[in-house]
Amino acid sequence: MEFRTLLALSGAVTMLAACSSADEPAAEEAAATPTPQLTSTPTPVVADDGSPLTPGAWSINESASGASARFGLPGENAQVVITCNRADSTMAMVVAGSGEGMQSYILEAGGTAARLDMMPDGDLDLPSMSAEIARDAPVFGGFVMPGGVIEITSPRGAVLRLPGSSGIRRVFEACA
Repeated sequence: MEFRTLLALSGAVTMLAACSSADEPAAEEAAATPTPQLTSTPTPVVADDGSPLTPGAWSINESASGASARFGLPGENAQVVITCNRADSTMAMVVAGSGEGMQSYILEAGGTAARLDMMPDGDLDLPSMSAEIARDAPVFGGFVMPGGVIEITSPRGAVLRLPGSSGIRRVFEACA
């Protein structure tokens, strides 16, 4: 009787072992699972209110001499550049475009507006307007708000609508 019991038990153990191995994923199935990929934050194309934004993205660069925030499409000239020169703690803003003499641009961000008088920078290959800026001007607080909208209106009425970016804060802090 003991022999029959042992035979029955060994048969039961073999069946259980066969059942439990079927639940484990096959090596082929595990290899078919894709590896997660890190991606960058999507570039916003519309503001939170659904209105369109100027195509492009902010890129922030820092070095021993200062920092800059550039807005534009990859591989193209920037439409807006904010720079900090650490040597003399000056900040400047450059906007792509041309004009003769001083031109008044309107900046709006974070519920605040300001006039910025800009001058042509003299670059004939890539005309732009530039001005020194005060890092503590209230309008620039809105530039660093993620989800916010920055509007830069030229004297001719053309409007650049850019997404706010917390990365811009690093440029302002570089000149603190």
